[in-house]
Amino acid sequence: MDDRWWHKVGAIAVVFVLVAALAAVAATGCSSANAAGGPLTLADTDNGKAFTVKVGDIITVVIPGNVTTGYSWAAALSEKDAALLQQQGEPVYADGSNETLVGAGGDFTFTFKAAAAGQAALKLVYARPWENGAPAQTYEVHVTIE
Repeated sequence: MDDRWWHKVGAIAVVFVLVAALAAVAATGCSSANAAGGPLTLADTDNGKAFTVKVGDIITVVIPGNVTTGYSWAAALSEKDAALLQQQGEPVYADGSNETLVGAGGDFTFTFKAAAAGQAALKLVYARPWENGAPAQTYEVHVTIE
């Protein structure tokens, strides 16, 4: 066998390792967290899931919405849950593009701090503030704070 064969085998092995690594990253979904504790970033695809964080960790939720429709996301935490997951300031809305497009949607970003140990429901509702009744959408994740 000549050296070219070994180079081909080596190249195939490198490609295989890269594909395996990319598959592992994709399997973790859109949320991300520091394995040793730290910030946790959640997306709309995390709705209904459960997460564990440490006291003092920051949780960020980035969820799509469109303020031009009159709808907006708002935190809907119980008093107990709000004591465990303290909202850090008001949500931030960004239109998601560098262009001004009439009617274009964007993302709402919420930031919470895990203030004390316990279990909490982090709930957001998408509604028009002047309308009564059920919200158009609900987002909820369950958080265990250690």
